[in-house]
Amino acid sequence: MSRTTKLIAGLLVSLSLWGVGSTAAQAMPMGPAQEAIIRKGAVQAQQAVDTYADKRDRDAYDLYLDLADKLAVDVANFLGVDVEDLQYAWRTADVAHQRAIMAGLTQIGVPYKENATSESIAFDCSGFVQFAWSSAGYVLPHGSNSQYAYSRRVTLKNAQAGDLMWRPGHVSMYLGIDGAILQTARTGRSVELHNMDSRILGWTRFADPTA
Repeated sequence: MSRTTKLIAGLLVSLSLWGVGSTAAQAMPMGPAQEAIIRKGAVQAQQAVDTYADKRDRDAYDLYLDLADKLAVDVANFLGVDVEDLQYAWRTADVAHQRAIMAGLTQIGVPYKENATSESIAFDCSGFVQFAWSSAGYVLPHGSNSQYAYSRRVTLKNAQAGDLMWRPGHVSMYLGIDGAILQTARTGRSVELHNMDSRILGWTRFADPTA
């Protein structure tokens, strides 16, 4: 094997470890009807948790918990993860993280476009994360590397639903369990639910924008 061939092979291995050009973070397309169900549930839950955040209305928060639990059933069943674990992750996240996750889920199906930051029209990966967290009252920079630098590093053990999941050139949102994520990754795709391969999960960095 020539030196050039060895270098190319090594580069391909490195890229596959980071999930670049690989199927390690498997895209899971959702049909329009199912996207609409997720969006509707997320809009209702977001309105309830936003009302609680603004007015400290306990009834609104109880309504949020009920709506989020129901939404978690649809999300967990689609991803093939444990329903109760996902419900627990969403219930135990702080209010800012709850608001960010629900805002993100309202954008399921919105197409990817490089450098885009437009709600319900198009996002790139960091534009999507920026939108979700702005809905929770946090102004993140645009750009995956900038968002990671802006946020406080956390371990997987301490990560909450809504935290950033970063690897070079890409950022997504952690859903709170296993490798379940919410992201938009490339042209031709949209804001989607994904199950990240455990190999990539081990290389991924977590960060909390609220800290």
